[in-house]
Amino acid sequence: MPKIFNTSWLAVIAATIAFFILGSLWYGLLFADPWQAASGVTEAMAEARMAEMGMAMWLFYALLITLAQAIGLLMVLNLAGVKRLPASLKTAFWLVITIVAPVLAYACIYTGYSLTGFLIDFGHMLVGYLIMAAIYSAFRGKDAVDA
Repeated sequence: MPKIFNTSWLAVIAATIAFFILGSLWYGLLFADPWQAASGVTEAMAEARMAEMGMAMWLFYALLITLAQAIGLLMVLNLAGVKRLPASLKTAFWLVITIVAPVLAYACIYTGYSLTGFLIDFGHMLVGYLIMAAIYSAFRGKDAVDA
């Protein structure tokens, strides 16, 4: 199977799907009400936006954004020479702390986005990046899956 950054594309697809499913559960089931309150988005607004954009285009862009993050994390892991689970998790953790969290914080400073919304988004990113790192380590580590 073709590889990207010394890793099977199957790993990238698995990481993308896992992160996307986590986001669906995170924002649709676990934190739907507090996130909507924090972001000022009502169910009607979300449905109107989706109707305006179309479900197919929304899904395309949502998956594209998730894929870009999955590839970005893999690139960082590859550049760091990380393969095993502990090092993958540590690298993903520090990437979220030093890059993702500050980028998310801009919304709080410049748009008045609430701390609650920030913490919900931060939690999603942290858990999602850790899940993706674990998937990548399964494909890159000592006992890697060779697909």
